[in-house]
Amino acid sequence: MKQQNVKRLLSMLLAGVMVVGSLTACGNKEEGKKESTSSSKKESSVASSVVESKEDEGITYPLEGNVKLTLAITQEAQVTASGAENLFETPFGKAWQEQTGVTIEVLQLADKNAMNLMFAGGELPDLIWFGFSGYSGGAAKAIKDKVIEPLNDYVEYLPDMMAALQTNPDFLKATTTDSGDIIGGPFVRADEKLKTSAGMIMREDWLEDLGLEIPNTPEEVYDVLKAFKEEKGAEVPWSSDMNWLYHTGLKQGMYTSPFGLVKAHYYQVDGKVHYGFYEKEYKDVLAWLNKLYNDGLLDPNFQTLDDATMKSNIYNGVSGMMITSNGGVGSFTATGLEITPGYSLIGIGPLVAKDGDVALSTHYDNAVTGYYLAMSPQCKNKEAAAKFINYGYTEEGQMLFNFGIEGESYNMVDGYPTYTDVIMKNPDGLSVQQAMAQYQRAWMNGPFLQMEEYIEQYYQLDQQKRSLESWSTSNAIKYQMPAVVIAEEDSAELSKLQADINVYLSESFINYVSGKKSLDTFESEYLATLKEMGVERLIEIYQKALDNYNAR
Repeated sequence: MKQQNVKRLLSMLLAGVMVVGSLTACGNKEEGKKESTSSSKKESSVASSVVESKEDEGITYPLEGNVKLTLAITQEAQVTASGAENLFETPFGKAWQEQTGVTIEVLQLADKNAMNLMFAGGELPDLIWFGFSGYSGGAAKAIKDKVIEPLNDYVEYLPDMMAALQTNPDFLKATTTDSGDIIGGPFVRADEKLKTSAGMIMREDWLEDLGLEIPNTPEEVYDVLKAFKEEKGAEVPWSSDMNWLYHTGLKQGMYTSPFGLVKAHYYQVDGKVHYGFYEKEYKDVLAWLNKLYNDGLLDPNFQTLDDATMKSNIYNGVSGMMITSNGGVGSFTATGLEITPGYSLIGIGPLVAKDGDVALSTHYDNAVTGYYLAMSPQCKNKEAAAKFINYGYTEEGQMLFNFGIEGESYNMVDGYPTYTDVIMKNPDGLSVQQAMAQYQRAWMNGPFLQMEEYIEQYYQLDQQKRSLESWSTSNAIKYQMPAVVIAEEDSAELSKLQADINVYLSESFINYVSGKKSLDTFESEYLATLKEMGVERLIEIYQKALDNYNAR
């Protein structure tokens, strides 16, 4: 029954290449080895230029020749939770090496700052797994700085990746720079339901006790929070830190639509770039948050709140509302039930001006997120490195990256890749996410196309499924900025502008919400200061990037 759903995405690897040409399998399978799903002579249109691939005899995995490559990654707590020192010591990492025939020597770094220090040092491994939005100047600048080797000259070794990217014009456009350089093997959210994963949540059991409906408007949220405070004893009815309240909720537009603002961050309307922080409607959003703050409904410590306190608040009834991921809905519910029988959380959709309206935005990711498995110019075996990158987009690679090892982490049940108890009820006490981190990459990122069957099983609770449905209801796709790549010549200027403006934006948010600064100064001081700081130039740079993206 579900077999066609699984094969639908896998078949995209072949179907999409018909856009630019045909693939003809030429290689012969060797005994005990797997051949990639596509091999070809292929032409790929990238930024108005044509990248011509050579005649390809097919890629056979595992590769021959005792291939060894070095690869830099950042440490992930979920991976090391099982005792593995790094990703390539997990069952997934071992399988990736075994199935490709490539032995990986891992350079594991603490975080993105450590990765950037490595870049600055000049000595690079063969491959780098990184979110290059975290590189000063972005991917285009990393190419200029000789941190990334563009993959254009190696497409003959990337038939499955190129086929996958050609199934959707945005996949390939987002993976290339304005000059047509292919950045690396991207992580791609290949289905709409994978693009929304966070939102506002409330104590559903409290709503039921009080006979209240899930709120949809700012006024309804105010009334519910007031009831939580007065009738349920919630000391801080809405408890969210700056990461969730400002960087996620505000920038993604979870509560801005009722005030006529799509979101506080970048968005586009019919090809014109807008910056919500510089829109006059932003003032009304701040006024609403300030009222919640003044009336004791928004946590007064939102600017200094730590993650542990925020979670404790929602577990213990100190608060009844927060912003979190859908994974949080599941884990918080489990912990809350240990404290309070009947404990339940439910998602609130992005707010609207009146019931029946559709929100302008919500938490919504682009398909191509900015994470790449990139090759460095110092790579000593570029052909093998390209083939290693390609593997995640083959049929076998897709199954490994999304579901893990058949017979261990999943089984095919009526054609549906079904996670086993090793994932869903881990015998060693690992959470579902921690168990997934041992066997696959759909929980995080990697060089492959993420499949919807992963999320259908990860969200186990009815509350999670209903929350996702509520959060996903919006017109976000209409206003979403695509994954633009900033032109290399603009990257230094952009970095300087953002460094100063971002500090001012966060400080102003705190001051206006807390009432330290009167909103009477919004136009005369706040907007004027942003203009003086060069916000309009900031918008111009993003407009250029959007125009270039659309022209590819």
